[in-house]
Amino acid sequence: MKRIITCSDGTWNKPNQVYKGQPVSTNVQRIFEAICNSDEQQTQQIKYYDEGIGAEGSWLNRWIDGATGKGIDDNILSAYKFILWNYQPGDELYLFGFSRGAYTARSLAGLIRNCGILKNNDLSLIKEAYRIYRSRNSVTDPNGDEALAFKQKHAYYQNLRIKFIGVWDTVGALGIPSRWFQWYNNKKYQFHDTTLSSITDYAYQALAIDEKRSNFMPTLWEMSSKVKTGEVEQTVQQVWFPGVHSNIGGGYPDQGLSDITLQWMINKAKATGLSFEKKYIDTAIKPDVAGQLYNSKKFPFSLLPDYLRPIGKNPLANETVDAAAYERMKAVADYLPKNLETSDYNFI
Repeated sequence: MKRIITCSDGTWNKPNQVYKGQPVSTNVQRIFEAICNSDEQQTQQIKYYDEGIGAEGSWLNRWIDGATGKGIDDNILSAYKFILWNYQPGDELYLFGFSRGAYTARSLAGLIRNCGILKNNDLSLIKEAYRIYRSRNSVTDPNGDEALAFKQKHAYYQNLRIKFIGVWDTVGALGIPSRWFQWYNNKKYQFHDTTLSSITDYAYQALAIDEKRSNFMPTLWEMSSKVKTGEVEQTVQQVWFPGVHSNIGGGYPDQGLSDITLQWMINKAKATGLSFEKKYIDTAIKPDVAGQLYNSKKFPFSLLPDYLRPIGKNPLANETVDAAAYERMKAVADYLPKNLETSDYNFI
């Protein structure tokens, strides 16, 4: 047995990026760096990092890719190829992602559920698997005749499990956070898996309390029918933390708030068996509830009205608010988010 880990970054995010002249890293980059190559029992941990959409190319191409989501298919399939090139039955799968990379990780989980993990890395089979996943009708549904026939012939799928999905602030009901390009991307990139698949053992999502951009609506998981009825055991936590989108997923110079969610995610993954570099955790992660809360609502987003994210409104989402929000209220005098004033929530 080995562990296979994919780390999918958000739009325009890549290693060695800068913010106002200062080097910055996202939590996806940092968790990738923190994961050991093997644990104390010498269990191999193979990891893959994929930079976000729009991270390369000319300024114009980067902007178009980031705004439209162009290239997200390639990101999903690149991570899928990494898994199928390395997977053997019994291996454990860990999928991490931030923002649109969270969409990538969740879509990757959906592709695996729908079509299994191919035994042959034939490019035509990969394209066919993706076509089946994207088309989603009565015969290409995970239990549909076409999907089942494809899996039986080409893929590992029986007793296939995804050990862990960890995401930071999945945005946009269809995965693409842009009202201006909905005409282009809504149908093409329809987000099938808002319901968490029952083949996933553990799923954790960190969410931004203070993000006010109306086209960055968070996409929460809902429990599957098998989990609701108790037929399948599954652990899912969706926890709200203080900060805007990149205070949660990282990418700002002041990492105090993003380090809270990074530490939280690492602790959850460690509890399921994933091994991390102790020195990195002890020296590089410094959570601070009083860390800088950045303004993400700049032009052109400032042209849109404020959007208060609803918290605790969905009984199927298993939402809680992290104690860091309460601690920040005590540490920062003017911190009292309006969506916490009116929400029915529990601190953890």
